[in-house]
Amino acid sequence: MRDIILALPKGVNSSGVVAQLTEHRWNILCVASCRQQLLDALKTAPKAVVILSERFENATLHSLMRTIYRLHPRANLILWTFSLASALDFKYRHPAIVGYYYRTVETQELLRGCQIVALGQRFASPYLTKAFKRYRNYKDDSQIYAGLSIREIQIFQMITGGITVAEIAERLVISRKTVNTFRYRLFEKLNLKSDVQLAHLAIKQGLIEPQY
Repeated sequence: MRDIILALPKGVNSSGVVAQLTEHRWNILCVASCRQQLLDALKTAPKAVVILSERFENATLHSLMRTIYRLHPRANLILWTFSLASALDFKYRHPAIVGYYYRTVETQELLRGCQIVALGQRFASPYLTKAFKRYRNYKDDSQIYAGLSIREIQIFQMITGGITVAEIAERLVISRKTVNTFRYRLFEKLNLKSDVQLAHLAIKQGLIEPQY
């Protein structure tokens, strides 16, 4: 099975992905421009590999994910992410996602991801593979995480990944005031005073890599 459904914002990146996949004999069934077009294509070809950008239908993407997996529990979906915090957020909220690309993806990685997911296996770009492992190990072993609620862990991951309060509120469908309540609770529990100190803690624990 070498069928592909694409749901990427229009532009150079989308055109390049189409060209690379076509050149390597993947059958592009649809380049969806809206939610309904994507769902219709999946209904016709439920076993196709779907490459979905986190910037596609951005405001309602989590809702779209829930709909996809309600209708197609074993969808072969690869999510194209652009920040670690975003990737962690989707992995936490939608564990059925089987593949992840991260930022700029070379042809070899693009094809390998499609091939692996088409075989029913999980795939993630190398950077995300390492990051997911760090967070998984830390969550299992850390006394810090043991003292946090599920929502606090989620917001900790998003803040240390560089997502703003406004963006967190939008993604979690809660108010900025509620996000800040969780932030201050994190500061109190971890004996910290700022987002910068949260980031330093994450770097110290090996959860994220420092940006130079």
